[in-house]
Amino acid sequence: MSRRSYEYLLSLGSNIEPSHSVARGLDLLARRFDLGGVSPRYDVAAVGAPDAPRFLNLAVRIRTDLTLRPLREACRRIEEACGRRRSENPMAPRTLDVDVVFAAPGVPSAPGLPHVDVLQEAYVLWPCAVVWPDAVHPEAGRTLRELAVARFPGWEAAHRIGPAPWDAVP
Repeated sequence: MSRRSYEYLLSLGSNIEPSHSVARGLDLLARRFDLGGVSPRYDVAAVGAPDAPRFLNLAVRIRTDLTLRPLREACRRIEEACGRRRSENPMAPRTLDVDVVFAAPGVPSAPGLPHVDVLQEAYVLWPCAVVWPDAVHPEAGRTLRELAVARFPGWEAAHRIGPAPWDAVP
């Protein structure tokens, strides 16, 4: 009997040696999961901590047989392998943050998904919209691309590092 496969979107961010940390994190993710796409990288100011180093953010679409809880545990182990040390301060700089932010329909027991940041933070929504533009947000009833363009027009081009993911964004 074959195992079920699930699709998720992961949001990655780093503001300690970000290029190295993100590259290492992507390597570890690729060893563990089937990567369905990786967004461009985005240069973003730290939210809520104006003096903190800038973040490098991106999104990764994965396919795995893991349900949400074991996936979150696997992401935490990848963070730790990249040198992440958690502190009491939620705004503390970090080598790598890997959050599960979106699940395809059919993922069993997915509390907290889609993550609230998908709709509230451009640095989460835009990379997710680029890597999985036709995914429909279940509460908003619109695709991630439609939501990104409507909620944060112009953000993607202003923060992207690298080539444009689309020829033109309306």
